[in-house]
Formats: sequence, structure tokens, C-alpha cells
Amino acid sequence: MAGKGSRNWVRIETEIEKSREEANWKRVVELAEHLKQRSTSPDSECLANFLIGEGKLELYLEEFPPVETNIFKARTGLAEAKQFLMLTASEQGKKAGVLLDSNLLLGKVHYAMGYYQESLNFYDQAELHTLTEKHLPSRSLRIVAESYAIKGLCLEKVPPSSSSKYKQAEWEEHRIQCFEIAGDLTLLYLQEQDKIQQQNANTNTGSYSPQPPNPERHIGPILETALQRAPILHIHGGKLQSAVNRYRTMLSAVESSATQSLRLTLTRQLAEVLLRGVTGTVYTGPEKSLDVGPKKNQSGHMSSVGSPWKPRKYAGLNLFVPRNANEEIILLLLISEAMAVRDAVLSQSPEFKEVRIHAFDNATAIYDLLTIALVRWGHVDLLHESFERAMKFSFEEPHVWMQHALCLVSMGNYCHAVNVLKEVSRLLPTKVMPLSICCSVML
Repeated sequence: MAGKGSRNWVRIETEIEKSREEANWKRVVELAEHLKQRSTSPDSECLANFLIGEGKLELYLEEFPPVETNIFKARTGLAEAKQFLMLTASEQGKKAGVLLDSNLLLGKVHYAMGYYQESLNFYDQAELHTLTEKHLPSRSLRIVAESYAIKGLCLEKVPPSSSSKYKQAEWEEHRIQCFEIAGDLTLLYLQEQDKIQQQNANTNTGSYSPQPPNPERHIGPILETALQRAPILHIHGGKLQSAVNRYRTMLSAVESSATQSLRLTLTRQLAEVLLRGVTGTVYTGPEKSLDVGPKKNQSGHMSSVGSPWKPRKYAGLNLFVPRNANEEIILLLLISEAMAVRDAVLSQSPEFKEVRIHAFDNATAIYDLLTIALVRWGHVDLLHESFERAMKFSFEEPHVWMQHALCLVSMGNYCHAVNVLKEVSRLLPTKVMPLSICCSVML
């Protein structure tokens, strides 16, 4: 009987860990409550309290994300989760091995409630800045990534009381460091999630054929903000090269299914920074990844070298590395365009209106940058190819049609340009410009 009970206990703990990895928080709470009922020691009861608090916290934030508009609601909605986690942020929690995670999650609770200084206090208690960089389970990766991200966000809300330039510079550097560590851990976490998903798919199907990614996995507002914030802070501080290096670091990480839409934003932003702020002798090209270190896996990707908190990166002998700013900008914008075309919504149905407008606005921003870059360097033929692709999802959109017409005029393709300008005039009947250009072309 004792052996049977022990096996049941191990089975419950295994299922709890699996549910935590899969973010199945409702199941975690159910199993933890069952574990608490059967607990025979203070340690197991403390563990159960931690799991219940963690599960209730994550369940609540799935429905009400930790954004400013939800702060007052969170102060009552997270009271129960906070109570369970406070029980484990104690000496008993230390004995049970959950004290660190309890403090980290309490930092998240207080951030969601808008208590930013209290959140920072919990991260100080956890000694977040002194954590050893070592291999972590997937769930722990996310907890630590969110902790660094939230600490950076809280520092923005609680600036230093001292007005000295040294303290201000130290505060800025600390913020950026938090977001950069959070960004690296987020990318690594998402790579691990894809690996777990693929392993589960292989187990279920009994084969090793590639499975489609899970489109429902979301990064969440905390981690998505962390990924984008560090380079923006570098730009605000006038450190354009640091911003460029940070963008390159993130884009060189092996892509995961959850970062596909974010990747479009990052490539466009990097191209814009290079186009507007880094030119000529100021430009420093990306470093070529050397084919050294860990062996490649079956996908041809390299494992992370050095810190176990760094994401895996693309590497190899046959990677294209831009030689100058022109090549890098054009490469980034063409990659951005390919992703924008992939995400374009062709359906004109009313239920897809919001998604269609969002996708089109992304594409338009990319085509505007492509126009600036390619016309400046005389690659109008390449721009024409891009606008030909854009026509597929630019129904009744005069801006792209006008850009296409101007491109055709620049190429000397006047007959086609006149036809396109007539369409622009139909879409913009009160505008004189399309007709004026049309007349000048026909003369």
C-alpha cells in the first residue's frame, strides 16, 4: 500500500509539472488542491499553497492582462493569489524550495496591482540581480524573464530620488540591462516551448515529421514590451549603434512560432534606424557568426554559445552578411515585405476588417521605407516588383496605387502609369495631383 501511495504522489507531481510547462493553470490548481488535501508534511502543504497561488495568479492574468487599465480591478481580483503566495514567502517556503519563485511571483502580483515600489522590494528580497546563469526548466525561464522585464518596467515608474547625473546614468543602465536580459530569456523560453511542442507532437503522432506551430501561444504584454523596449531606450539615449546591435542580436536568434509577427516589427524598426540615423562612415556592419562551438542540430541551427541564458542563434558558413548599410537596409525591408505579404488579409468581409486594416498599415509602412531606400539608390526596378506584389491586397487603397504609379513613371513605363493614375483619380476624385501627373506624362 505504501508503494502504491508513493507512486500516486509521484504521478500527481509529474502531472503538475507537465501542466505548469503547458500553462494549463486550471489543471494546476485542481491538482494542487488535491495535493494539499493529501499532504502529510509542512513542506508538501507549502508547495501546494505555492502552486495554488501561482495558478490563480496566471489564470487571472490570462483574463485581465497586467496593463494600467486593469490595475484597480487587480487589487481585488488578485487578493487570493497574493494570500497563498505570501504564505510561502517564509522560512517554511525556503525549506520547501519555493521561496525564490514566491518572491518573484509576488513581484508580478504587485506590479499588476500598480504597487511598483513593493514589486521592486520583492525582487530585492529574491536577489534577482545575483541569480546564477544556469540551465532552467521552461516554466522557470518564463518566471525569471518576466521578473527582469517587470523590474525594468517598475524602474521606469520609480525613478531615482537623486538628481545627480551619476545616479541617473546608473538607473538608465540598470533599466536597459533588465530589458536585455528579459529579452534574451524570452527568446530562449519561446525556443524551448517550440521544442516541447514538437516533442509532444512526435509522441502523439508516433513520427518525427515536422508539425505546424501552435498559433494560439502568445508572448503576453510583459515579455513583448521587454523585447522591444531595450533598443528604443538606446535610441532615446542617443546610442544608435547600441540599438542596432540589440536589434541584430534579437533577429539573429532562431525564430520561434510566437515571434513571427514581432519579427516583422523588429526588422522594420532596424531598417528605419539604419535608414535615418546610421549612414556612411558611421555604419558598422554585423559580425559574421563563425562555425564554431556546439554542433548543429538537424535543422542546421546552432546552440547558444557561452551563457545558458542566451537564445540559440543562426550560424554557419553560408549565411549572407551585408557588406554596407545599403545592403542591410534593403535586405531587412525585403524580409519585412515578405512577412507583410504573408500576413496580408485578402478577404473584404466585415468580420476581417480590423485584422485587414492592421496588416495593411504594417505593409504600407514597409513600402514607404522601401520607396525611400530603393529610389535613393536607383533600384526602381526592384521597387516595381514590390508594388506589383502589393497590388494583390491593395483593393481601393489609393496610397499604394499612387506610389505604384510614381514608380512606373520613374521607370519610363508611361502607358501603364497613366492607367494606374486614372485609378488613383477615381479613388481620390477631389485630389488634383493624380490628374496633374497624368497630364504631364501624356504631354
